[in-house]
Amino acid sequence: MKTRIKEYRIRLDLTQEKLAELVGVRRETIIFLEQGRYNPSLRLAYNAARALKTTIDELFTFED
Repeated sequence: MKTRIKEYRIRLDLTQEKLAELVGVRRETIIFLEQGRYNPSLRLAYNAARALKTTIDELFTFED
């Protein structure tokens, strides 16, 4: 899975810590998401997209 979380986070001038606070997770979760090392639940993907003012489809690209 590829993610554009870091790109959107930087556009909004958010730190990983602040984004984690907005989404309701730990900073480490944001780090793993940005690195594509963690597949989020639908709820987490939704919360991240909402915090970053975008859609799930814009943030995540699923690959075979």
